[in-house]
Amino acid sequence: MSSNSKSAFFRQSSWLVIATNVGGVCMMAVHTVASKMGKQEYSTFVSLLRLMLILGVPAAALQTIFARQAATVTNERQEEQLRATTRAILIWTFLVWLVCGGAVLAATAPLSRLLAISNPASLYFTVLITLTGMWIPIGKGLLQGKHLFGELGWLQISDGVGRFSVMLLVIFVLAGKAAGGMFAAVVGQVITLVLGAWLTRNLWRARPAVAFLWKTWLGHALPLTLGLGTVLVMSSIDMLFVQGLFPDKTQTALYGGAMLAGFAINQFIAPVALVMFARVAKSVAREESSDSLGMTLAATILFGSVAAIGCTLFPKLPLRFMYFSNRAMWDAAPLVPWFAWALLPLTVSYVLVQNILARGRFQAVPWLMVVPALYSAALCLQAPALLDMKPFDAFIRVIQTLGAASLLLCALAAWFSRAPAATVSDRGSAPARAVSDKPSSPVV
Repeated sequence: MSSNSKSAFFRQSSWLVIATNVGGVCMMAVHTVASKMGKQEYSTFVSLLRLMLILGVPAAALQTIFARQAATVTNERQEEQLRATTRAILIWTFLVWLVCGGAVLAATAPLSRLLAISNPASLYFTVLITLTGMWIPIGKGLLQGKHLFGELGWLQISDGVGRFSVMLLVIFVLAGKAAGGMFAAVVGQVITLVLGAWLTRNLWRARPAVAFLWKTWLGHALPLTLGLGTVLVMSSIDMLFVQGLFPDKTQTALYGGAMLAGFAINQFIAPVALVMFARVAKSVAREESSDSLGMTLAATILFGSVAAIGCTLFPKLPLRFMYFSNRAMWDAAPLVPWFAWALLPLTVSYVLVQNILARGRFQAVPWLMVVPALYSAALCLQAPALLDMKPFDAFIRVIQTLGAASLLLCALAAWFSRAPAATVSDRGSAPARAVSDKPSSPVV
């Protein structure tokens, strides 16, 4: 990688880190305000956010899918195919949302009992946010793949700022609960959706000259979705498990607070992986070399370790920052170091999985999917024993299980990241060739 390329990498990464941290600070401030709604309602609010992440696994993968396709465009035919794909997926995601949203609404009663939801409007807003959550990643992926990291950074900021602003109104003026919190999340996402639609208008507004090659697209979308979904499920399932298993919601609220503190600290490096993914996908499509993975891994391990050490020495510090006026949440401090170290290998796994997917090493995906399944099984098998333990001892056992599963996922991702360079080039450039070799066909 040339010095100019390295300079661009660090410049782009630095801006995304700044933008994501600005948005992230606002997101943490959301929880500072949301904790005022009471421990039981706050615990429900956090669980709904994790449910939203799991429901949005396909949506989150859309950013990766579109980033990879946009980054591998090398001619006008592929550019037209990108436009056709964008328009088609916008329509199909809406139809999928109608079906999935209807299923969730049909299960309102059991879901309300499981997550201790007092107001069904909480679920209604969660369903609505899954639609905006499906469309926003499309815009982000297009900007990421086109290396428009400046514009992508503003999208990272807008959601956090919008959500925090509305949360202030909901809690302090309207005395809202979990339902009000989810309404604030909806408003933040709508703001981001409108901004993203405007920034990418040239890529979806014009009618394409080719048809959408859905078979080719699905052939790459499915492994990308499942591959990225392994990390997202790993980062979300523990909160839903704890919320559903333990009856004392004041204790599960402390678990949620510690989880968010550890997760936020280790996720500030994630924007660097977005830059790495786009650069690696582009370099593979053009059969160029790239050292983005090495620099991203070094930054992730360095900053993640520093953050974990800081959490070990000063476990109350992140909680004071997030819940400065709610001293009751500071009681979660014993859990923070455990979360920080358990999530460090998961953050490294995210970088490695992004690299694997950018290079098209889809043979790794079935192996990666085994880890969340084993992790879920391990939690379920421990459930009776956890109920007999003191709450914090049980919580630490859950976090230790997460850490062990994260190490396993990291080891598997590292193994598949060692694929021979020749094989990587052949596999990684396949999508670009598949599209370019296809004859263009008129829109029907």
